[in-house]
Amino acid sequence: MTNLFSELMLIGIRLKWCIKKGFPLRLALCDIDIKNIPSRTRFAHPYGIAIAVKTIIGEHCDIRQNVTIGNRKFKFTSEQVPIIGNHVFIGAGSIILGPVTIGDNAVIGAGAIVVEDVPANTVYITKRN
Repeated sequence: MTNLFSELMLIGIRLKWCIKKGFPLRLALCDIDIKNIPSRTRFAHPYGIAIAVKTIIGEHCDIRQNVTIGNRKFKFTSEQVPIIGNHVFIGAGSIILGPVTIGDNAVIGAGAIVVEDVPANTVYITKRN
């Protein structure tokens, strides 16, 4: 019962931040620390999104559905989280595992798996064999 109560409290806190920043309320059900995301970040289809707690996200980013942004280690420090620049588009189903830096105006293609730095003004896709 205590676990359910704490989960409901967490959703309530996320709902408050969604309303304050103008995010879709569905985002409150995703695994995201909403208060650290810039209010100009766009979540076009906010389903199945997981963003590590200390991830740094720039202004005017566009994050699509089923995106995971986290780290590669079970125990992490703030040095291991991804840093995402300004005006970055992250396609549906992408996985970004830090420590990586994604430069400004980069495009991460749908389904891409990012485990290395992406320079600014670059389109990044994962080649499948």
